Amino acid sequence: MRQHALMAIAQVTEPDSAVYYTDCSVDPDSRRTGAAAITRGTELCEGTSNHCSTLQTELVAIQLALEHAHYRQEPTVMLHTDSRVGLQALQQPHPKDNVGLITTILGILQSIAAQGRQVNLLTQPPRELLVALR
Repeated sequence: MRQHALMAIAQVTEPDSAVYYTDCSVDPDSRRTGAAAITRGTELCEGTSNHCSTLQTELVAIQLALEHAHYRQEPTVMLHTDSRVGLQALQQPHPKDNVGLITTILGILQSIAAQGRQVNLLTQPPRELLVALR
């Protein structure tokens, strides 16, 4: 499945864009969690503390992608995530939960914008990726 995702990302990459897809995994029995971001030629994975919530793990995946994108040169970053809740959390004016993660992510977004670059956060994976993963 990972190879299909990488091939699909390679196919939908727009010129002058860094394209990322994020996801997380939570084992319901052991409560072990992990976050991942995939971009052309690179897989970023991080185990998170056991008993992290799905939202926390999704935010870590977004953070992984943005930290990687911060050091790239493409003028546009396209970040595909299935975490609507994660993106909603980033839009809260005064978050009460996950403040550290949210603050870190917003700081990275500001830093990328200060470089004159654009970040597009998309809540649906590209159609080509969904087809490739079937």
